[in-house]
Amino acid sequence: MFSSYFTSEDCQLLSSPVHGDVQGVYDKFQELHRSLQRRMRDHSWDLHPHWNRTEMISSYSLASGRQFQGFAMPFSRSREQAVLVERLMGRDSFGPVGQVDIHRHPVIEVRLTANHVAAELIVSGTSLLDQQNLIGKLEVARHRQQLRSLIQALPSDTVIGFWSGVEVDDMHLTAGQLSRGSVLEQWIGTFQDGHDNLRIGAWYQPQDTCLSSSNILSELTRRISSLYNLYNFLRWTSNNDFRTFYSKAGLGYNHRDLRLS
Repeated sequence: MFSSYFTSEDCQLLSSPVHGDVQGVYDKFQELHRSLQRRMRDHSWDLHPHWNRTEMISSYSLASGRQFQGFAMPFSRSREQAVLVERLMGRDSFGPVGQVDIHRHPVIEVRLTANHVAAELIVSGTSLLDQQNLIGKLEVARHRQQLRSLIQALPSDTVIGFWSGVEVDDMHLTAGQLSRGSVLEQWIGTFQDGHDNLRIGAWYQPQDTCLSSSNILSELTRRISSLYNLYNFLRWTSNNDFRTFYSKAGLGYNHRDLRLS
């Protein structure tokens, strides 16, 4: 018998939250967070929960940059890596508690609202070092082909776009659409680093049969695995540093003719 992990009653509570009533929904989301962390460790993924324990689960989404009615759990690089990246971006002070700014880093965010469950790779416009690293990497022909292969390997219903907000934008495309002919080439040519939010992810109705109590962990792990490949492709590390190519190009991505084929 089918049993949804997040029930219709849970979603009703999220749509009209009353103080205290959503604690049960939060507890479910927290248990899912713990289970996903264990899976990530099992797979040896270099993904870490929010560095501030009070923000590991919150009602703040990197998809919109504001509070929303629901819960989100972001995963990103380690705090040590984050400090290094922010220093490279010119930040000198991290305050008395060493606060880093998650907006400056690519994240894989799992999010619950009354309308959807989403697992998304989000690279915001303020994650500038990583956006520029991606652009620089795509100056190299074999890496352009690698991006095409990564997109083609995604489930065909994966939602991709440049919008901001916790709901799906009508202007999104799917991995299936981007895998046809020159659509990917044309689409990626519109990307504006430092401005657009690059988003790639899976969206579900909360009562989708894929998200049953017995299957939600496996389903989200599978989706995060495909996003993790793209996360590793674009994120800056000392071993994945293409800033020199970006600097040599001299202009934003949308001003250059990069052939993906």
